[in-house]
Amino acid sequence: MSSEPRSAAPKSGRSQSPPAQPSDHDALGLFTTLARTGLFLEALQRECLGEHRLTFTEYSVLRLLQRAPDHRLTPSVLAEKIVCTTGAMTKLVDRLQRSGLVERAPDPADRRGVRVEITRDGEAIAEQAAETYRIGRERVLDRFDDQESEKIHEHLTRLLGALEADRAGQSI
Repeated sequence: MSSEPRSAAPKSGRSQSPPAQPSDHDALGLFTTLARTGLFLEALQRECLGEHRLTFTEYSVLRLLQRAPDHRLTPSVLAEKIVCTTGAMTKLVDRLQRSGLVERAPDPADRRGVRVEITRDGEAIAEQAAETYRIGRERVLDRFDDQESEKIHEHLTRLLGALEADRAGQSI
């Protein structure tokens, strides 16, 4: 009898190979890095915006409304900009309205439609959250010099464009 340990054969009859280890330069490695970056970014957003009782999506809606003409947008435009369904946007606007941060108003261009409008309280919370989030972003970005930041931004902008084009080509 041999003293070497025997491994049991896989039940499927196929040999098992170790999981692939992505290199830093292949597609899997790139998307793994992006996914981890997204997780850390979400954690930073929760840390910064949580103290204002906002999710990043709620914060995004408030900031979009702040920048919109007359501080109003339709729910469908908001849904398109933050990449969610109109049903999800309805629920989100309901939450923000219950919190007193937005109001629904009739759409003067469409009698059946509504526009979402930011309130004074919404403006105040959005400004406070923006400052907290700015501090958090700077804490991270201060690790890069201006050239590095510009290069990262340039490449991420190209990747974002590719992702947007891919999504536009999908039938959803």
